[in-house]
Amino acid sequence: MNIDFPFRKQGLNITGVFQYMMENGYNPSFEYTHIQFECDGNTSVVECEDGFVTVRIFFSIEADEYDLFIEASNLMMTQTYSVKSVVLEDRENIVFSCEFFCDNLKDFKSFFPRAVECIVDGLNVHKSEMRKLLTARKNDIKAIPDTTDDFVTGITRKLLS
Repeated sequence: MNIDFPFRKQGLNITGVFQYMMENGYNPSFEYTHIQFECDGNTSVVECEDGFVTVRIFFSIEADEYDLFIEASNLMMTQTYSVKSVVLEDRENIVFSCEFFCDNLKDFKSFFPRAVECIVDGLNVHKSEMRKLLTARKNDIKAIPDTTDDFVTGITRKLLS
């Protein structure tokens, strides 16, 4: 008989996490190394290994918006502090992640909803900032004078030095 039995913590395993998510309406699907679920219209993943839990949300941007993504991500990371962003190799697919230490299901149940909330908050901050930056970019493009009418009037503009 093991004398420390009442004090031993139940280890966190992916099966327990999956059961918790099923019971709480996340509608997950079980993969070999992770649990996949839908969050805010995006694919999300939970991974558990050696007392470390990672919650990730995947989404994409247009390739020509990459520079704006970096700016919006920096703002998002300074406002959330717990969510990090990563651009995948194709520069169009993005991952936001939140990690926490957790070695039992009881702690997971208290941390997981907050981790999902942080990621969704970060995603909303990011989307809002991207909208602002895209609007500013469009306004900057509109501010550039249109030179296509030079051919119609026959008047060309000269650069002043």
